[in-house]
Amino acid sequence: MKNSRVLLMITLVALTFAACSEKSKTEAEKAGDQIENTAKAIGNDFNEKKNQFIAEAEDEIQEINEKIDDIDKEVKEDSEKVEEETRKALDKLKKEKDELHNEIADLEDATKENWERLTANIEDGFDDLKRGYNSLLEDMKTS
Repeated sequence: MKNSRVLLMITLVALTFAACSEKSKTEAEKAGDQIENTAKAIGNDFNEKKNQFIAEAEDEIQEINEKIDDIDKEVKEDSEKVEEETRKALDKLKKEKDELHNEIADLEDATKENWERLTANIEDGFDDLKRGYNSLLEDMKTS
């Protein structure tokens, strides 16, 4: 009888440890799943943010492109009246626009690590492009 009790106690202790071990394993798996789901959500948020920024930048570059095309038509129509400086400024503006467009295309391969730097460069590029455009318009009005 005494041996039966000892054997029963040992069995209960072994089952308790086994249950605790199984519970810990299940909790660890759940925690791992939660971490994985959080990482996926962060990745999805980044991709959504990236895609939205690219779409907005593409729209903005298209708008600027149309404005540059309008100026280009004016320059071609009034070719005798347009000064060489204005033509050079227009060519420079087109080149900056093309470079900015290439930078926007490169955003497709952006990672979280280089995202901030790349978008800051593009925002600066847009600012420079707008300044160049406005300056060109001013020059054309005064010439």
